[in-house]
Amino acid sequence: MATLNHTNLTTYDVPGLTEFFRSVFGFAVLEERAGKMAVMRNTDGFVLTLMHDKRMTPEHGYPGMFHVGFLQPTSSEVDEVHVSLSERRYEAPQPSKLQRGGPPTYGFYCNAPGGVVVEVSTMNVSSM
Repeated sequence: MATLNHTNLTTYDVPGLTEFFRSVFGFAVLEERAGKMAVMRNTDGFVLTLMHDKRMTPEHGYPGMFHVGFLQPTSSEVDEVHVSLSERRYEAPQPSKLQRGGPPTYGFYCNAPGGVVVEVSTMNVSSM
């Protein structure tokens, strides 16, 4: 079985998005190139590459419901990530129960710098 262990995101703000993933989610920066590219890795070994795309703007970003997600084991850990975001002055709505067709989850979506939507949630709603 193959494991997803790398993704590339394009953005109009590589430095801002790099700092977001570094400070909030603990990604380490492996390489940076003049504010146009960053290669990062988390403690699980997942590699995240951020690349500047001049076609992306605040008005023209990712389509529809595209987002990246950080599933947490418990609702308490979702709340901890929310606090961490707030302490770093990133805006995110309060976590709540999310019903999107399927099992309910608990979490929130936020707009990260550079046009990337991030979901932080748990499928373990019994931990609420």
